[in-house]
Amino acid sequence: MLTITRVKDVGLRFMGKISRKNRILAGLIAACLVSTGTLMATAPKHDPNVIEEKNWPVTRAVTQARTLSPELHLFGRVETPRHAKLSAAIAAEVTQLLTSEGQRVSAGQILVSLDRSEEELLLQQRSADLADSEAQLQLVLRDIETDKEVLQHMQNLHALTISKAGRLQTLNSKNLIATERLEDTQQEVARQGIQLARQQAQVDNNPQRVSQAQAAVDRNLARLENQRINVQRADIRAPFDGRISRLLVSPGDRVQPGQVLISLYDSNALQIRVPVPSSAVGKMKQALRDGSTINAKINGHKIKATLQQLASEVSRGKSGVDALFSVADENGNLELGRAVELAITMPAIEDVIALPLQSVYGNKRVFLIEDQRLSSIEVSPIGQRINSQGELEILVRRGALESGVAILASNLPKASTGLKVEVINKPVPEPLPEKIEEVIAAQ
Repeated sequence: MLTITRVKDVGLRFMGKISRKNRILAGLIAACLVSTGTLMATAPKHDPNVIEEKNWPVTRAVTQARTLSPELHLFGRVETPRHAKLSAAIAAEVTQLLTSEGQRVSAGQILVSLDRSEEELLLQQRSADLADSEAQLQLVLRDIETDKEVLQHMQNLHALTISKAGRLQTLNSKNLIATERLEDTQQEVARQGIQLARQQAQVDNNPQRVSQAQAAVDRNLARLENQRINVQRADIRAPFDGRISRLLVSPGDRVQPGQVLISLYDSNALQIRVPVPSSAVGKMKQALRDGSTINAKINGHKIKATLQQLASEVSRGKSGVDALFSVADENGNLELGRAVELAITMPAIEDVIALPLQSVYGNKRVFLIEDQRLSSIEVSPIGQRINSQGELEILVRRGALESGVAILASNLPKASTGLKVEVINKPVPEPLPEKIEEVIAAQ
């Protein structure tokens, strides 16, 4: 008290020396100090050992057991087994290119024109060769008839000479003619026999002569027909409906037989090769055996692909099998060799619960919300899907997680069993489809 009194006396003497305005200001400061001290002295005291539990604001989701189809999101590449490389059949110069890269063409449409003047000249030569061989055949046939007539005359003459030699032999035995005359006649018989034998051999060989002449005709006819085809091959035509993938020549180029000029692919026979993980191969094989259809969407668009078959060989360095999806590209949105993303809809599974992605912790746990407390249970994910709102969901089998219970739907780093939470949303469950077909149609 003595100290306070002294302070007051000093303050009075000091205030007497300052102006009235400053005294008012000092009074206000003193009043504030006194009020602050009074509040601090009368404030309630808290026990430092008592900790107030916090309510963590979270969102929840209500589980529903349904029949759903898991989805696989994989990357594949567009290819086709009908990719033709058209080559030249003749040596000629390119005169016209009647298409461009990427253009759609129809079967039979002319794509490239080659100079056909050389081939047309060769066609005339082949035609002349055929006419010559046909004339040779006619000569052979006429010679055959002549040879037969000559043979008949030679046979008659030979018979007469033999008869004459017989008569001379009789006369010589009676010494009516000279022996020299008989010997001359016998020599004539021998010479005629030799000529007759040669003529007979020539007649006997006539069928072979006819065959040779006919073969020459056939050979030249085939060469003529082949040359006509070569003239037609001067125009390179599309073997099927498709799109041009590459042009390898330009007008004025000299091409050789077998040189590739242009390539095109059948746009109606496109397929997508997708490496499938081992976990999904068995399900796809079973679906193919059962005749079930597995569809996919390409790049999230309306272009649909259907599983056609699985590859019979596993590529080196891969554990899965390639799946081949057939696709009809009517609008030309897919280019050969393009990498695409497929959302593959697998066969539907019964008693499946779809959970928001943020509800699954560590890929195996979810938290139930019971009396504003969290309770952890383990689940078995079997796949995932994109719902109608475009959100990713994890599919788990119904088991320890029942239908109709509330689960944590927030990404809460401190989530643990017993943690107190406060639900800030009231989710409305989606209606349960009555049929599996409705689920697949909705996806």
